Amino acid sequence: MYKIITHPGSAHKDDFMSVSVLLATLDNKAEVIRCEPSNEDLADLSTYVVDVGMNYTPEKHNFDHHQDQSLPCAFHLVMKHLGHHDAATLMFAWYPHMSMLDVRGPHRTAEHLGVDTSVLFATSSPIDGYILSTFAKIDSLSSQHPLYQLMKSFGQDMIAMIGHKMERLERLKSEAKVVQVKHLKAIICEIEDSPKLSMELYLKFLNDEHIVMSITPSNRGAGWELLRLGDHRIVDFHAIADNPDIRFVHTNGFLAKTKTRQPLHEVIQLASLAIGSPA
Repeated sequence: MYKIITHPGSAHKDDFMSVSVLLATLDNKAEVIRCEPSNEDLADLSTYVVDVGMNYTPEKHNFDHHQDQSLPCAFHLVMKHLGHHDAATLMFAWYPHMSMLDVRGPHRTAEHLGVDTSVLFATSSPIDGYILSTFAKIDSLSSQHPLYQLMKSFGQDMIAMIGHKMERLERLKSEAKVVQVKHLKAIICEIEDSPKLSMELYLKFLNDEHIVMSITPSNRGAGWELLRLGDHRIVDFHAIADNPDIRFVHTNGFLAKTKTRQPLHEVIQLASLAIGSPA
């Protein structure tokens, strides 16, 4: 049986996510305790000490960063130990910024991102707040507790998603098509399972500023989904809202869905009608 020790008091994404990926790795063979660790805990190889303890010795399963300004957050230290850090850095846009936010704080992170600090606070999620406050109220967690199972499942999903995104990126490279749509371009992908998975990574790989939309199977209905990419306002699907083949256009004009999965040449022609003339 293993123990995972993290700090008491307020809970944060760093300790929550660190514990979650460890629960995913250790299965139901660990108990979570929120307390200050003892010297015995730090020396015990069956005890994982995360985000507390003022000690980073991964070979002894100690993963704190507060004693050294050069270290990333505890979650990154745990991910490095588990062998997922490099892949997570490539697959998740939020991953490096999460560490910066924990280590350097919101003001330095906002400065790095080129936004006002109020933007970070305005985009904080009440879902995050509720789950973290629930974790903060608990002194210990065993495998019978619902939050334990939620954290374990969350950790498993996050680790699995790294592999899914890597596999999908390679599949997009071999299966997706970039087609001309008037004077611009669109990505067409016919993969039906999570059709937009890793699309942002594929766009980064292509590095083509002329790509302004994606055309993928709809995940809500039998038709195609046409999606404006980035802030290319030259694409406005209001222009095709009255077309008999269109089932839905978002009120802001960035998304359209067709009624059926018509042939590709037809949906490309439809997409071209949503592109305005160059300025």
